[in-house]
Amino acid sequence: MSLLKKLIATLRPFYDFRALLLLALCLGIGMLVDPAATLGLAGYLAYVIGMTGVALMLTKILMPYLQLNVHVWSALEERNVAAALVVLARTVLLLGILALLVIWGK
Repeated sequence: MSLLKKLIATLRPFYDFRALLLLALCLGIGMLVDPAATLGLAGYLAYVIGMTGVALMLTKILMPYLQLNVHVWSALEERNVAAALVVLARTVLLLGILALLVIWGK
């Protein structure tokens, strides 16, 4: 059951009313101004979101036992520099994998 709750919490920004209203407004204006460019941008955005999911999965495969929330809490609350470096390393790894996937895919 906790997996379902995590999935719903992850997908919450996709069904937020304000975000959907802003997306609909931008899509409507974009379709009026330049439909081809708007659809191209939407396709590229979907591609980047998909590659971000793949990069996150690969990061979790490479560092399976790392509980990032523990290190983030330790870095922020206890001023633990080593924990902050672990968070930085995980973030740099995720961004590096994402950049490589996006560059490789396009």
